Amino acid sequence: MERPPRIRRYLKKDYSSRVEFPVEILGRDNQVRRYPFDDAVRLYHRRIETASLRYADPDTVDAEVGHCRLRIDQLRRSYIAAAGAGRPSAASGLLGGPMAADILFFLRRVLGESDGDAASATLVSLPGNGAGELWWWSGVGPSRGCTLYAFRLDGEGPPAARLALERELARLRASAHESGAEHLYAGLITADLALLLAGTEHWEGPSGILNLGAAGYADDDQPVDPWRAAMLALQEGQVHHALRTLEAALDADPTRRVLARSGAVVAVMAGEPGRAEFIARFGLLAEPTDGLLRYLLALSGAMQGRPLDPSLFGPGAPRGTLAMLAALHALAAGRPVSALSAGVDARLQLGDADWFALGVARAVRFAAWALILSRGSAGAVLAMSFWLGASGEWLSGLGAAGLAVGLAVVAELRCRRMAGSALRSGQLGAVRLCPPELLPREAEARGMMPGCA
Repeated sequence: MERPPRIRRYLKKDYSSRVEFPVEILGRDNQVRRYPFDDAVRLYHRRIETASLRYADPDTVDAEVGHCRLRIDQLRRSYIAAAGAGRPSAASGLLGGPMAADILFFLRRVLGESDGDAASATLVSLPGNGAGELWWWSGVGPSRGCTLYAFRLDGEGPPAARLALERELARLRASAHESGAEHLYAGLITADLALLLAGTEHWEGPSGILNLGAAGYADDDQPVDPWRAAMLALQEGQVHHALRTLEAALDADPTRRVLARSGAVVAVMAGEPGRAEFIARFGLLAEPTDGLLRYLLALSGAMQGRPLDPSLFGPGAPRGTLAMLAALHALAAGRPVSALSAGVDARLQLGDADWFALGVARAVRFAAWALILSRGSAGAVLAMSFWLGASGEWLSGLGAAGLAVGLAVVAELRCRRMAGSALRSGQLGAVRLCPPELLPREAEARGMMPGCA
C-alpha cells in the first residue's frame, strides 16, 4: 500500500543538520515565515496538539507528531550549539539534555544576553523533591543570587510535576510582599517545561509568567481576547489548543475568574484531570468561594482516583453537585444507604440548570435501591434456606441460597463498577459530569460574574 505524500516527505527529511535562527518554516497557507527559537518550538508544539484534528488518517497523524517532535529536538540542539560557551558544562538533568536550550533562552531573556550565559555565572544543583529540579544561580547580573526551579511537564517527566509546580507558584506568589521571603521574579510555562526564577532581593527585570506571544494578534495588530480565542478554537474542535490558550491567559491575569472557570471545564472535556485540578486550585487562590471551581476540583480529583475532600463543603460550595459526587463515591465504595441519602440530598438542592447532576443523582438512587433490595433479598433467601435445611430440604435450600447470593454479587459488582467508571471517566452513560454548558457565557467574559448554583 502506497504511503500518503506527507509521510513520504517526512521520511526524506534530515533532522541531524543544524538550523540557523530565525528559522524558516512553511505554513499551512504555503507561506514561508521566519521564527525565533521560542516561537518555532511553540509552533511545533501547537501542531502536535492539533494533529488529530487536522488529519483523519491515523498514520498521517503519527507521522505529523513524530516529525514535529524531531523538529523540536533539532531546534533545541541547534540553539545549544549556537550558544557556544553559554552552554553549561558537564550539566545533568534537564540542563544535560535538549531542554537546556529552553532554559538558556529563558535566562538570557530575563537576565540579559551576557548575564544569562552559564559561562558568566555559577550554576549549582540543589536537592529537589523528585518532582522538579532546582539550581542556585549566582553572577554579576541583576540578581547576585537566585533559585531556578524547573519542572518537566511532558509524559517523560515525573507524574507529580504539575502539582509541584502549582505548590511552588502558590508559595512564591503568597510571599511576594513579605520582607526577606523568597518570591517569584519571572517564569515561563510551555507545553513540556515550566521554569520559575525566584529570590529574596528586589527585582527590576522582566517579571511574572512570560507567555511570549501567547495571546495572539489580529490582522490589525490589536490584542485578541484570549477567552474569545479559546472559544473559537473550541468551535473548531481544537480542544487542546483552547486549553493552552486559557492556561497562558490565566497565568498572565490570575484574577480574571472566567479564565479559570473556562480552563478547568475545557481541561476536563479534554480528559486532562491533572491540568483541570491545577487550574481550579489556581483560580481558587483568587476566588476561594467560587462554587464551579470547587466542583471541578472535586471532579478532577475523583477522575484521578482520589476520595472527595470534605473541606470543599465550605461557604459558597455547590452542595447539590458535590452531593451528587458524594453519592457516586458512596456507591462505588459499596455503601448504598449513604449513596441513597446523598442522592436525595442532591435532588433537593439542584436546580433545573443542573440537569446533568439531576440525571446522575437519579441513576445513583435507582442503583442504590437495587443494591439495597438485592442484599435484602439475598438475606431473606438465606434465612429461608436455613429454615428449609432444618426441615430436611437441604438441596432446595442450598440452590435458593446460591442463586440469591449470585444475583446479589452481580448487582453489587455492576453498581460499584458503574459508579467507579463514572468517577474515573467523568461520564455516566451519555451524561457528562462536566458538560459544555458549564462553560461561562459572554456576559461573564465581559466582567459580569454570576454566582454558581
